[in-house]
Amino acid sequence: MWWRLCSLLAWFPLQEAFLTNHRETVTVEEGQTLTLKCVISQGKTTSLQWLAPSGFTIFLNEHPALKNSKYQLLHHSTNQLSISVLNVTQQDEGVYKCLHYSNSVRTKEVKVIVLATPSMPTLEASVIRMQNGKAHITLKCSTVRSKPPPQITWILGNGIELYGETHHEFETDGKKCNSSSILRVHTLDKSSTVDCVIRHKGLQGRKLVAPFRSEDLVTDRETASDALEKSSLSSQDPEQPTSTVAVMEDSRTTESDKEEKEQTTQDPDLASEASLQYVGVIRRKNGILLLTLVSFLVFILFIIVQLFIMKLRKAHVVWKRENEISEHTLESYKSRSNNEETSSQEKKGQTFHSKSYMSYITRLYSEAKTKRKENAQNSKLKEELTHLPESIV
Repeated sequence: MWWRLCSLLAWFPLQEAFLTNHRETVTVEEGQTLTLKCVISQGKTTSLQWLAPSGFTIFLNEHPALKNSKYQLLHHSTNQLSISVLNVTQQDEGVYKCLHYSNSVRTKEVKVIVLATPSMPTLEASVIRMQNGKAHITLKCSTVRSKPPPQITWILGNGIELYGETHHEFETDGKKCNSSSILRVHTLDKSSTVDCVIRHKGLQGRKLVAPFRSEDLVTDRETASDALEKSSLSSQDPEQPTSTVAVMEDSRTTESDKEEKEQTTQDPDLASEASLQYVGVIRRKNGILLLTLVSFLVFILFIIVQLFIMKLRKAHVVWKRENEISEHTLESYKSRSNNEETSSQEKKGQTFHSKSYMSYITRLYSEAKTKRKENAQNSKLKEELTHLPESIV
């Protein structure tokens, strides 16, 4: 009984939390207008507020908080606040929040996903011919700046739909990407057709198609051969490439024929002339590169020699200064020793004179003491003589 009562008490706040927080997802194409509606049930409401994904207030009731013309007020009442975002970009993607204040604060979240539709695809075709005489056609279909990555397929003339080698390369912001698909065709009739088909969420069921006709490839090959003949006759610019924009003939290795060597379908004379010109260009480039490298090494060696000479000069100056200091110290030491000897001799002379003077004083004192004693004896003798009777005298 008690545990049922506790569960009921715990269920009410959880139910209130579930009712007060709502979240929905809205998908919009880049460049379109986004509409955000916040509608609440009838009740006591003080104010409504829309927040941008960055956390800044867009509208508080009917008052705009951000001075940005792309945010427009559509409708405001006691139970509704609707706004629009014009010309949506990838920066407008994120979670928008609607806050309505009453006795408690309730939140509605809208997750906005901005789609970037891919551009019209471009189709490139190249013929690869091998040594054994076999040839195949490589078709490349490319589209740029799409989000999310598109789906690229190939539809042959007989209605068969195939997937090629698809590659997606994202831009620096990590949102939009550039996509391409490669299809290799080994057998193709003159009347065959191949279509590159692009599918994307932003196209809303539509398709972007880039068609390829084998007869166009034959015409382009004839045009390419004429251009090769003209370039070989003029030979004014040997470094100019011999391939056209629509059709390219080169030698590449495929995954199915890794062990076979492939070569371009060119005339032998034109090939030898082009190879000689290529060798000459490579030799000139190598000579320029070698000359540049030697010049750089000589410059580095010159700098090292200059630094070594500067270091030697500095060491010589320090050595010379130390020699001068040592000579000056020796002279001062000699003069100091001479002065000390002279002062010691003077002190010895003074000591000798003081000793002789003291002996002289001592001798005088002893002589004076002796004379005083003699005088005392003489005076005593006189007194004794004075006391003698006159008769004796």
